[in-house]
Amino acid sequence: MQAIFLGTSSAVPTAERNTVSIIVSTSEGQLMFDCGEGSQRQMLYAGLNPMKLKAVFITHMHFDHVMGLVGLMMTMGLLNRTEPLTVVGPRGLGKMIDFFERELYMNHKYELIFRSAEPGTVYEMGEVRVEAERAVHSTESYSYKVVQTKKKRKFHLEKARELGIPQGPLWGRLQVGETVEFNGRTIRPDEVCEPPAKPVSIGISGDTAYDDSLVRFFTGVNLLIYESTFSSELQDRAREMLHSTSTDAARVALKSGAGYLVIYHFSERYRDVKLLESEARAVFEKTTAARDFMKVEILENSIKVEQLQLRCAGKDADNKVGA
Repeated sequence: MQAIFLGTSSAVPTAERNTVSIIVSTSEGQLMFDCGEGSQRQMLYAGLNPMKLKAVFITHMHFDHVMGLVGLMMTMGLLNRTEPLTVVGPRGLGKMIDFFERELYMNHKYELIFRSAEPGTVYEMGEVRVEAERAVHSTESYSYKVVQTKKKRKFHLEKARELGIPQGPLWGRLQVGETVEFNGRTIRPDEVCEPPAKPVSIGISGDTAYDDSLVRFFTGVNLLIYESTFSSELQDRAREMLHSTSTDAARVALKSGAGYLVIYHFSERYRDVKLLESEARAVFEKTTAARDFMKVEILENSIKVEQLQLRCAGKDADNKVGA
């Protein structure tokens, strides 16, 4: 899996950062988490096709996390999308979508499936599921976790042939972990296949104050994406507004056993976020501060971080957006 940051600013966009939105690419297609104003234009810059989105997940109903959704939905309609789109979020999101569809005469042809978020599994497709947990914020708010479980195991042809299993459906069933019967004998997957691959997971906090329930929710994720609206010197302000500091984010990463931490959702007061990054790294070394159009890819034994080559004019040639 990989995550692409379309926006990393809180509340309002800046010259360097758009409001928040993250694309997670999985084996079953692309998922969007939050959709701040201008997110669909950021997708164009990043070379991402909105028609390939399978689902959109909204953490909460504050404007900087949701105001790009209606325009994105309208664009997909104008591009003649026919595939259904799933949208998951707080209960008020369904009412907002109904209002805009009615008052703006959106009249799109594709089916829009709205699901109210709640703790537990909120979306499943093939090898991918998305789970939700309540976050601690000033309105109904959720954190999400994407889990990808590779169903097909590495298959040893020579072992199957030694057992006399003919090539065909039995091979496929064994490869996805099924036990089969052949010539009066029970054959288990581990006789011809490698052990199943470990699931890969990405956690996304949305806006939240520190809470131990999220430590439990994010236990063992390969990549944790966590809001860091303020530096530690503004801890009282963060507590008042039910946000997290960079140190809070690092504490969650450390206590949850996350493999890697990316902090995002920075207050516009921080044009340079090196302070936030250094504070987090003092607690959890494997930390990077997100930049717009940064891609984070989960490899077999490591994390790869790079900036996308933007597909537009007007961006600086070195692609140092949000540096």
